[in-house]
Amino acid sequence: MTNRHVEFAMTDNQMGDFKVDFGQTLFMCILYVSIAISYVLLGTGRGHQLLTGVMAVPITVRACFFTKYWPQSLILGTQLPSICTMFLSFERIMAVVRPAAYKRCCTQNFKYMLSGMVPVWGVLTLLAAGASVIGEDGDRVVGTRHCAIITSTSRWYATFHFIFIVLAYVIAFVSTLVVWATRRNLTKSKYGSQDDKLGMILAMSGTSIILLASPAVVMLTIRWDITEWGDIEVAVTYAMPGFLSVVNTIIAFRFRKELRSQLFHLLGIKSVHHKPEQSMFTRTTLTTRRHTQVHHLT
Repeated sequence: MTNRHVEFAMTDNQMGDFKVDFGQTLFMCILYVSIAISYVLLGTGRGHQLLTGVMAVPITVRACFFTKYWPQSLILGTQLPSICTMFLSFERIMAVVRPAAYKRCCTQNFKYMLSGMVPVWGVLTLLAAGASVIGEDGDRVVGTRHCAIITSTSRWYATFHFIFIVLAYVIAFVSTLVVWATRRNLTKSKYGSQDDKLGMILAMSGTSIILLASPAVVMLTIRWDITEWGDIEVAVTYAMPGFLSVVNTIIAFRFRKELRSQLFHLLGIKSVHHKPEQSMFTRTTLTTRRHTQVHHLT
């Protein structure tokens, strides 16, 4: 096999494999772990209250936060992925708007520092939540022991919590939009169309805002005495991160031809053969290699 064949074989293998990005992989791990732990503790805690017959016994907001073990997991299970999303958005915008500063500042040690700030944020936000129920807000008596965030922290902290979560994904959408707008003219002039990967990320960010805003709306309208919601509505809205993974999978199939081809292959459905999709970056690499080979031959 010639060197040229080896080069293209290596490229094809890399295209079908996972790529490791420290920030994005860390976000994936924190998201999966925090959401899983949060749901498990929430389900077991409320289930125990229901089965022991004390769910309808009134309790103070302060007692909810300091004597129950799931309000803290609810806070961390949503805020930690959100702070990671904001860090990734900052890195994305800096890489496009200030590439020189990004290359100089965003070293591996800098990413380790950002990763270390995630647990620091978790400690600080729990301290703020605990401090919010020390005064009069903690004396408020709630009628059930659901001990949600709105009934285990003060009004100001609950409002901050839900606005912060939605804001994180709004920032993620805006950062991707900045990248898309910056590369639009370049991709049109060199490759004829916009890279589908950016469109996919934009679609995922947009749906994240919609789906994750729904529990914020439900919880805050309850906390500010605007309307009332039942347990079914609350459960469905809190399950939105799970629905989000389903929606993102559908979006990925919409934008990525190779995923659809793999699904058709698994189902035994014949489809028109398409060459593997090449992103803007893969096409650039292949073009550069071809020019280099021609130069060596001449």
